[in-house]
Amino acid sequence: MKRASLISLLLVALVVIWMASGTRNGSTVPPRAPERPAPAAPLMRVGVSELEAERIVREVAVQGQLEPRRRVAIRAETDGLVVDLPVEKGARVAAGDLLVKLDEGDRRAQIARAEAEVASQELAVSGQLELKKKGLQAETQLKGAEADLAKARAELERLQLDLKRTAIRAPFDGILETRDVEQGSLVERADRIGELVDKGSLLAVGHVPQQSAGRLRLGQPLIVRLLDGREAKAELTYLAKVAETGTRSFRVEARIDNPDGSLPAGVSAELRIQVGEELAHFISPAVLTLDDQGRVGVKSLDDANRVGFYPVTLVRTRTDGAWVSGLPERVRVIDQGQGFVTEGETVEPVPSRLQDES
Repeated sequence: MKRASLISLLLVALVVIWMASGTRNGSTVPPRAPERPAPAAPLMRVGVSELEAERIVREVAVQGQLEPRRRVAIRAETDGLVVDLPVEKGARVAAGDLLVKLDEGDRRAQIARAEAEVASQELAVSGQLELKKKGLQAETQLKGAEADLAKARAELERLQLDLKRTAIRAPFDGILETRDVEQGSLVERADRIGELVDKGSLLAVGHVPQQSAGRLRLGQPLIVRLLDGREAKAELTYLAKVAETGTRSFRVEARIDNPDGSLPAGVSAELRIQVGEELAHFISPAVLTLDDQGRVGVKSLDDANRVGFYPVTLVRTRTDGAWVSGLPERVRVIDQGQGFVTEGETVEPVPSRLQDES
């Protein structure tokens, strides 16, 4: 009986040991599932616009102003009291119009005396000629009489000119911009009477930087644009040959016809000088970015949707964008999200909202 019990206990122990050894060897553990690769990160989405180059006029744009083509200070050429002012300040006048009349004083009486002196000297010369013909007069006496006659005539001419100068007239068509005398004013020779301005034609004046001056030629067309949006066509009529010392820029001038005087002088203006044509793309300034070398350019996509970078050159500007060169004739430009992608990166393009709005 005890023997049978011992055998039973021994069999139970062997079974327990066998089961434990199977658990350690992993024969009863199910196999592990194979590991799956991690999902790929999604591509960055960017807005893309397809652009095609257009042929445009290349311009050199400078800031300047409109100036009168002619401006002169009117000055008295003789002394006198102002007795008449037929033209008010700001009035338009024609060449030869009376601006100021000075008192003549005794000028006409002096002219009458000078005329009598001339007549007397002419008789003296005639008498000397008759005597010389008869051999009764020396050559020196005749020459003396002729000299006195010439002196009398010169004095008469001086007095007549002085009388004429009491009427101060406009030297050309224009506007009496200022008037510095009033009726009753006593003026002396060289005193300023006022300023006459010719606004029938204006000069658009600007200063071109030295790096652009080499592309300018006389006769080149240009557009002059005022701050109020008005524009006028002109041609380049003057280009300085020597740069200004302080700015190293060159003065340029263009004449603008202004027969009705509608364009004001003295106002700011932009001169856009046309220097040629070239292919360019019109883009928003927001599209421009910088590469690692600090160059200004545009990010674009190739056929494999890889990001590329093209340096660009500014050709012309407008209030709503700019024309640039340096891009292929047809190009896909990243105009949304360009700041979040790098050159060589593959991205997912989507139609740009900016292109839809345009």
